[in-house]
Amino acid sequence: MRKLLSWIDEQTGLVSAIHHFMLEPLPERVGWPHIFGSLVMFFFTVQVATGIMLMVYYSPSPDHAYETVQYITYKLPFGGLVRGLHHWAAGGMMVALGLHLIQVFLWGAYKRPRQIIWVIGIGLMLTTLGFSFTGYLLPWDQKAYWATVVGTNIAGAVPFIGELIREVLRGGSTVGAITLTRFFAIHVGILPPIISVLIVFHVLQVRKKGITPPWRRVSDEGDVRHPQFFWPHQVLKDAVAALFVLAVVFVLAIKFGAPIEPLANPADTAYVPRPEWYFLWMFEMLKYFPGELEFVGAVLLPGIAVALLTIYPYLDRNPERRIGKRRYAIGLCVVTFLGVSYLGVHAVLSAPKEEKLTAVEQQGQKLFMDLRCHSCHGINGGGGNAGPDLAQSGPFDEKQLEALLRDPAQFRPRSIMPPADVSKREMHALVSYLTAIKPTSRLPIEPQAGPRKPPSHFEELWYINHKFEVRKDPSQCQKCHEPEFCQTCHSKRRPDSHLNDWLKAHFGTAREKPEYCRVCHEESFCTSCHENFLHTSDWLKARHAAAALKDPDMCGNCHQEVLCETCHRGAKPAMHTADWNVRHAGVARAGTGQCWMCHKQESCDACHGVRVPHGAGWMSEHGKIAIEQPGKCARCHTSGKRDCRNCHRGGLKPSFHTVSFMRDHSGRGGDHPTLCSLCHGRDSCNRCHRTGTVKPASHNQTWLKTHGGMARTSQKTCTLCHDKKDCIACHGVELPHPAGWAMGGHRNVGSFASGSKCYKCHERAYCFQCHEEPHS
Repeated sequence: MRKLLSWIDEQTGLVSAIHHFMLEPLPERVGWPHIFGSLVMFFFTVQVATGIMLMVYYSPSPDHAYETVQYITYKLPFGGLVRGLHHWAAGGMMVALGLHLIQVFLWGAYKRPRQIIWVIGIGLMLTTLGFSFTGYLLPWDQKAYWATVVGTNIAGAVPFIGELIREVLRGGSTVGAITLTRFFAIHVGILPPIISVLIVFHVLQVRKKGITPPWRRVSDEGDVRHPQFFWPHQVLKDAVAALFVLAVVFVLAIKFGAPIEPLANPADTAYVPRPEWYFLWMFEMLKYFPGELEFVGAVLLPGIAVALLTIYPYLDRNPERRIGKRRYAIGLCVVTFLGVSYLGVHAVLSAPKEEKLTAVEQQGQKLFMDLRCHSCHGINGGGGNAGPDLAQSGPFDEKQLEALLRDPAQFRPRSIMPPADVSKREMHALVSYLTAIKPTSRLPIEPQAGPRKPPSHFEELWYINHKFEVRKDPSQCQKCHEPEFCQTCHSKRRPDSHLNDWLKAHFGTAREKPEYCRVCHEESFCTSCHENFLHTSDWLKARHAAAALKDPDMCGNCHQEVLCETCHRGAKPAMHTADWNVRHAGVARAGTGQCWMCHKQESCDACHGVRVPHGAGWMSEHGKIAIEQPGKCARCHTSGKRDCRNCHRGGLKPSFHTVSFMRDHSGRGGDHPTLCSLCHGRDSCNRCHRTGTVKPASHNQTWLKTHGGMARTSQKTCTLCHDKKDCIACHGVELPHPAGWAMGGHRNVGSFASGSKCYKCHERAYCFQCHEEPHS
């Protein structure tokens, strides 16, 4: 090892330089109070190491900055720890820097000949604050964005050159993508070389002019003893302090991590930004200089303080370093420290109290996030903007809120909000959390689950206007969203285009712009309806009739009746054969709905004369129609007697068969003989009247002479009991006389003599109506 070190020293001189650095003699009484400068250096080393690791995964653009920070924090192994170390080490560096500044001032180490070391130290302090300010924006959350807006506005308050400074910092008129890129470049590319040069120059000046002897006059430094060396006396103390603060930073990083707020939302003007603790004193001072005086509190007074602090070593002519001999300097230090502390503490106390939720409300908060309620309902700008901001919408009535969550459509029929299908206990927790939301509440931070929304999705009216983007270029939506994503809203609330008779007209859009349909629907969505009814080339000729007969309602989903009539008004379906009029009643009675594909109710009524199929109450009404218009019944009931007997032969008599029917039925039979024949045959009459004991009332003593007139006027009445054989048996000829009888058929009967067949009905004078004299 000694040979190796000798070779390295021969080549580079590093070993001799380190040996010389470590063996620096130190004045007496140098010890624990002098560790803060080394701690600042240690924290800077931690910042560089963790910053390089973070920079590997970070993307400095508004579209990806927040997403990459969430990935580092929640998904990258040890990413949350590294980011936590970076965050807490930054705060630790500011603490160590402040304590080092106070220690140097109290020890009088800024006095001659070490004024330049003090000035370099002030430069290091300002550079560290620059690191804090530029690193502030990089997470691109709400706090980062709005704090940067406030900070750059303060810079813009500088007279004459303020606008120029703000434009240079922002890269434009607003905080945006250029601002983020510019701050990232300053944070990792410009400030590190500057602070590195200042640190090296600062350490070289300390080594050149030595560490200040405690509590000695400036003129007495030559008499100070140097009994100890930097190694091991001071190095061990610095190492112990470094290990202690590293352990503290590790505990803070593991327990609390690095905070992150919701994604930056430029539209959320209600957000009140609050800076980190080391800027709180300046933030509080702005309250005392409102409006146009903001420049005084934000720029003028801090600028004067920094300027005085920088030149103070050259103004202080007191040769004493002892505290008791420097009353004015120590008094100024105490007043400054108390003033800054008062402003900082007051700012902390005036901050909004952190929201404290009960166990039930915490459960409801988790359920609120798990159900993705925040996708539509934001809380003070965090979350979606499709629904009302819950922090600005309260207070809520618990019962009404629960009813709304259970059935949103009850309050708004076209609401896209899905019902909360949760248990009673979970509903109670959810309602408890929602009612606990106050105007100062904030949305809980949730790790990014997928690609972050593009900037257009944060526009106030995006949910209303997104349909126009879909129509303009649906392929843009498909880059991020699967078709089922649309169904999360539109299964409950159809798009405006899908209202009214959309099903009957959608085929036009599907044919001309199928890409519109593919935005929301997969092909399986179409086949769920059309899989059995695909309209292929042979559809009209070979398949559509069978499909229509199988499920006529399916055709009605898309087609109106007029579509069928364009073909079938002149071309009947194949089932309408020559005997269709006879067979169609069976199809109609089957109730399959096939008739309604082409015909309306009026079509049936026009032919049948009555409502077909017979509606409710028909059985009580049909008797009247059967009596007054029996022909209407016979149009369908061709076997009329059998159809009627199905009911009336079994003991169910017609309504007009009253108690006195037997006495009065002869008149009714004479008036409506066909009506009787619907149920009764000739044998029914013969049971009574053929025996001769019970004759009809019309068969009186003069019946034989007068029955001919009745037979001519009401032949159907006679046929109730008699047939043609009965007439021929008496008259000897066919009655009524067949066609052509008067023109020549009657001549075959013979002469009109006594006992002739004609004489049975006609008088002799009857022949003289046509003949001048009787035939021989």
